[in-house]
Amino acid sequence: MEKQDSLSIIQPNRITNARYEWTAIQKNIVYGIIDALQNEMSYQPLLFDGGREYVLDLEKITDAEHYSYVQKEAEEMMKRPIHYDWKGKNGKMNDTTTAIIASVTRERGARFIRVEIPKMTLPVLLYIGAGDSGGGGFTVIQKTIAISLKSKHSKRLYELCCRWKDKGGFNMALDEFKKMLYVEKKYKDINKLRDQVLDVAKKELKESADVWFEYDLKKIKSRSFNWIYFSMFQNDPKLKNAEKGLYPNIYNFLMISFPSMFNDYAMRIADQLSDKGQLSNAWSKFRPIYEKYVSNEMEAKHLVNTTRKILREDFGIEK
Repeated sequence: MEKQDSLSIIQPNRITNARYEWTAIQKNIVYGIIDALQNEMSYQPLLFDGGREYVLDLEKITDAEHYSYVQKEAEEMMKRPIHYDWKGKNGKMNDTTTAIIASVTRERGARFIRVEIPKMTLPVLLYIGAGDSGGGGFTVIQKTIAISLKSKHSKRLYELCCRWKDKGGFNMALDEFKKMLYVEKKYKDINKLRDQVLDVAKKELKESADVWFEYDLKKIKSRSFNWIYFSMFQNDPKLKNAEKGLYPNIYNFLMISFPSMFNDYAMRIADQLSDKGQLSNAWSKFRPIYEKYVSNEMEAKHLVNTTRKILREDFGIEK
């Protein structure tokens, strides 16, 4: 594929959605690795054919007095895993745990480090196909903005904003969101999650990024907050948010039947409805079902079966 302009990078959605715990500096190291890999990204599933080595310029990540610190952060990433799944030749799914970096080398005093990328990480970093084989598509982010953000959570939320900005927003289970950011143990208190993660990221993006978000925590068939709704906005007034209300509502509804954030079934179905110009018709059918579900008049199993039937019979979508 052709490389993006030097101001932006393509990031596979496996990285955007993955569960991991990296610091802000480690995120910048990953941005550097992804930038180096741009010309190798593929829409086709990859073979595990061996690792890669790339040289990263520390000057693009931090100032000179912190080069040794970045080197240590890169070394620490060798201990911090990323988890992903993939479909084997026999059609069965596999779960893999690996590290982004296998080794780090730096000539003493130099501003460059050489990082080795293990072969089992390549499907995460290079495969951007969006088909049934599980690539998940990609997100285009502004490299300079992503690197300049100070909070590691701001960086994660910025990536999600870039992915969903054209849809106006998205919704997900609060537990899934916490797991994605690796904060489910640290921020059990919802007020701490607001104050130390969500509000910090919202403020920084609104002040420093091209996209930002608002959020709303909701209680869906629960006494405690269990869903988070994001609305995306763009600081460029010439750009429009696409169907800010309708698409997120349909996506949220489909997430009940297709709940995992590690596949993109709900998004792909919502996209198909959008492409067919059927969002309004779909929501007119889904909304009464959703309201019955929220009010406990319909069980989840009945909702799932009814949703699949509507998709199949009314919109010609099989899943």
